Amino acid sequence: MKRREFFIGSSAIVGVGAMSSMSQLLGAPETGAAPFDAANVKPASAPVVTNMSAEGFTVLWGVSGPATGWVEYGETPEMGKRSVGERGLMPYDSYVIKARIEGLKPGTKYYYRVHTRGVNFVNAYKILPAEPILSEVGAVTTLNPKGATADFIVWNDTHEVKAVLTRLAELTRAQSADFLLWNGDQTNYMLDEREMVEQFLNPAGQTYARDLPLMYVRGNHDVRGVAARSLPRFTDTPDDLYYYSFRQGPLAALVMDTGEDKPDDHPVYGGLNDFSGFRKQQQAWLEQEIQKPHIKSAPYKVLFCHIPMCWKRPEEKGAYCVEGHDLWHDLLVKAGVQLVISGHTHDATWMPAEGKRPYGQLIGGGPKLEGATIIRGKADAKELRVQMTDLTGKELALVQIKPHKRG
Repeated sequence: MKRREFFIGSSAIVGVGAMSSMSQLLGAPETGAAPFDAANVKPASAPVVTNMSAEGFTVLWGVSGPATGWVEYGETPEMGKRSVGERGLMPYDSYVIKARIEGLKPGTKYYYRVHTRGVNFVNAYKILPAEPILSEVGAVTTLNPKGATADFIVWNDTHEVKAVLTRLAELTRAQSADFLLWNGDQTNYMLDEREMVEQFLNPAGQTYARDLPLMYVRGNHDVRGVAARSLPRFTDTPDDLYYYSFRQGPLAALVMDTGEDKPDDHPVYGGLNDFSGFRKQQQAWLEQEIQKPHIKSAPYKVLFCHIPMCWKRPEEKGAYCVEGHDLWHDLLVKAGVQLVISGHTHDATWMPAEGKRPYGQLIGGGPKLEGATIIRGKADAKELRVQMTDLTGKELALVQIKPHKRG
């Protein structure tokens, strides 16, 4: 048989086969797929607003089974706009729905609610969606780089402790802020994606970021466990990187990922870590980032990172990020960073600037109710005021920083 004739014949055979297969699929369930009622799929968490910028934000929420969803939003309670899919497809997931909204105005309040729609994906040609379930209406305000003030709250090292999470959520709801920054170690480790819904989107059953945008910082416990590589599905950061920057009013925030607290070749990691390379990657990024106008022009510059840049007992190498300090310190000094806010040690500590370290180091407490802390910051034209208290309200540290002079 000639080559040309072979291809013509094959095409005809394939065409008949495809038509036959399609007609079979239209009436047959997916092989191995258990039938279920999509109407039984429910939201598994309140919405979590995260990755806030001056032009947009992301909403994530947990679901109890296979579902799609979207966000309805607008500048009035009537809303009227709807989030779009990605690359032509609407979200579809068994654990979490994620939707990004762009094209917004800086410093503007937006109302929103999420729609959850269970989906029985029988096969490629038979998809049975349920009726949408609507959440309550929430409201958030986009960042405003030109604003006069910046107000923020910091949590750290909650480690899934329900009593601590419940108290932190109560204290946070009692105060207005522009953003909540969760400074690492939300978890102990990650073993299962279903559990990650509770760990990241429904911690202790708390509605914690529906009306207050979350800025996420990855901690060393948040890279542990067989499911750690699924973390980007349950969080959202610019370009899905765990180092980024943003500007709110007079405050420029740098977020960096300090990685693990032991060397990459430590036997406990089984050869699966490369945080040394990752820190070098961040060094190159930081060198470029600090030259950008939103950083250079800021009266106040703060680094948020889980593991501190220094510690009161330098011989305790696991208590601070030795390599991160060695790689980033000179650039932080060059940028004029005045304060580093961290966690990790479970020992609430304030280390004022001194000598060759012109930035202060503030470290939040640990996961026990009596040792946990909440950090509140407020920046205006006169000063950046950062207060760390325990969960009874007792002040543990008060940091007051004057603005950089323009010049």
